Amino acid sequence: MGKYSQLRKITQVFSEYGIVLTGERKHDHFLFDLRMDKIFLNGLIYELEFALDKELEDHKILGVSAPSQLIALLLD
Repeated sequence: MGKYSQLRKITQVFSEYGIVLTGERKHDHFLFDLRMDKIFLNGLIYELEFALDKELEDHKILGVSAPSQLIALLLD
């Protein structure tokens, strides 16, 4: 799957969760700025992994605090 297709799927999942990825909003902290609880965040990560048919390593996910970081991790 190409990067454009992956980005389109990622954008769709984030929009389903009501997260805007334009401008400075893509750098908002999941817990403090977007006010997501950890269960909701885990659901988002699961949906993204499912959409891309990719599994992220747990130790890499722990350092993620913003949508831009999660997208970079998914596209690696």
